[in-house]
Amino acid sequence: MNNPALPSRIVRRLLFALLCLLPAGSALAQSGGEGFSVDVVVVGGPMDERTVRFVRAAITGTDADLVILQMDVAVVLGGDVDGLRDLIADPPIPVAVWVGPAPATARGAAVHLLAAAALRGAAPGATIGRASPPIAGGAPSSDGVPAGVLDDLVVVAGPIPGVVEVIEPSIGQFIVGLHGRRVVVGGTEVILDTARTEVVDEVERVFPAAEVRFVSEGLIDRVLHVAVRPEAAFFFLLAGLTFAVFEFYAAGPGIAAGVAVVCLLLAGYGLSVMPTWWPGVAACLVGVVLYVVDFQRNDLGWRSIAGTALLLFGGLRLVDGAPQLVAVWWVVVIVVMGTALFFGLALSTAVRARFSTQTIGRDHLIGRRGVALGPISPDGEVELAGTRWRARSTRRSGIGPGDEVVVVRIDGVVLEVDPVP
Repeated sequence: MNNPALPSRIVRRLLFALLCLLPAGSALAQSGGEGFSVDVVVVGGPMDERTVRFVRAAITGTDADLVILQMDVAVVLGGDVDGLRDLIADPPIPVAVWVGPAPATARGAAVHLLAAAALRGAAPGATIGRASPPIAGGAPSSDGVPAGVLDDLVVVAGPIPGVVEVIEPSIGQFIVGLHGRRVVVGGTEVILDTARTEVVDEVERVFPAAEVRFVSEGLIDRVLHVAVRPEAAFFFLLAGLTFAVFEFYAAGPGIAAGVAVVCLLLAGYGLSVMPTWWPGVAACLVGVVLYVVDFQRNDLGWRSIAGTALLLFGGLRLVDGAPQLVAVWWVVVIVVMGTALFFGLALSTAVRARFSTQTIGRDHLIGRRGVALGPISPDGEVELAGTRWRARSTRRSGIGPGDEVVVVRIDGVVLEVDPVP
């Protein structure tokens, strides 16, 4: 049997529930404004493929209401920069780009990223320009960048049409300055709620949004970026080679070898991401070889002079990335001088100290027997008392692998040997 009062009771209950939900809905809308969150993605130093992937993931994988890319990028070395620029131009959430704090800079493709953003700013005193070529050592491009910042550097003192709109000295003031701005994301207009007002000591003050999170690259990426400069890669390359030579001649416990491996790995990473000019690298290697030859002969002469010249040439021409990527000449000079002093003084002193002990002193080696590790004609290696040594003999000695030899003389750190009859 139908009850005519039932529909009216249902309607009254629905209306009552709706009225109860209205205050909760109002409070929810208010807390949404106070809970506006901002991710500040900090990018400093050179931007390579790893950095580009990091920035892209920070934009696409966040739950924040706004992402600000804080840049201090003097050179861009590679990666899908065009894809990142398109993402910044048409992002899934509002994205702003700010160059700062002073004296931060944006060069190369960093200027293209700045120009592509709907919200772009910089700190007064920051420098922006040299936007072409976008990738150091690459092809020139002026796509979407005003002519005034293509080849020249501009010190920010006010808005730069097409590049910088908001001028704020700190990231906090930049966040506050974005309050109330309207941006279109995915066809929908979004009003930024990046500031709040509080009364402190009876004075009304404006603060950034309730939640500001700073996002930086991981420790491994920051360590690798240490070598992404021409003079830094040059330093790590020579340091790795000289520590390897030290380990070989001083017969140490292996610490120098470990340091050499770390330095060479850092140098290798830097050379792999920079526009390396490989003849410059070859000049560095030949220079070190000439130093080693003179050291082995106990005669630092013309070979060392030629090695010094090659190291200077290689260090100054290690990369081909002008105008954004150029080696600092005085750092190169200091590294070369340090290398020369290492071979001329430090290595000789260390080897003399090592071989002057009674356990492996040079005089005690004469007359001892060892085994040839390979042919000695006239140079090679022998094993003596469980240690590898550089050895020399006459070309007619006929010493082959596994032959027993006897030490007859010592020339520096090289053993002169004869075959055992």
